[in-house]
Amino acid sequence: MSNAPLPSQIDVRKLTVKGAEISSNFSPAAMPRLMSLLANDEGSITAELQFFIDEGRKRRIDGKVAAHVNVVCQRCLEPVAIDVAAEFTLAIVWTDDQAKQLPKNLDPLIVGEELTDLAEIVEEELILSLPIVSYHEKDSCKQVTRSFGEADAAPIKEEPKDNPFKVLEQLRSDK
Repeated sequence: MSNAPLPSQIDVRKLTVKGAEISSNFSPAAMPRLMSLLANDEGSITAELQFFIDEGRKRRIDGKVAAHVNVVCQRCLEPVAIDVAAEFTLAIVWTDDQAKQLPKNLDPLIVGEELTDLAEIVEEELILSLPIVSYHEKDSCKQVTRSFGEADAAPIKEEPKDNPFKVLEQLRSDK
């Protein structure tokens, strides 16, 4: 396993013919779209990609991605460390028509004739795997949260308000 980012501008079709395997361990800073969703650039990402041709003669990429990153806690707005994992199975196709003919268990990767950036594929899978809301455990969060109806909540004192219909009551009593 290398500590370098995943290669960019690579021909994935040739890798599938060779049956290549790529493993890499790198920092989240190498992925700008993912970084925009994180609290900071601390953490690590591990990616393992296998390229092969399956029994149905489809060129495929099977991948596993694991990340330990810091996101923003939605309670206290401080960084919270989370673990994210994703597994994906991609079929390499050249056109939209070929993508529509794939079985439901395969996601299409439309490559055409251009080279592919593997980091973009891994980055997309990580973004899709991030939790919608992240927060610390209640005991370790700096923000004190209270739910409605808690016994230790301070009672609210209501000041008496002038009743606008009090004048009508006086008119009624005069009769």
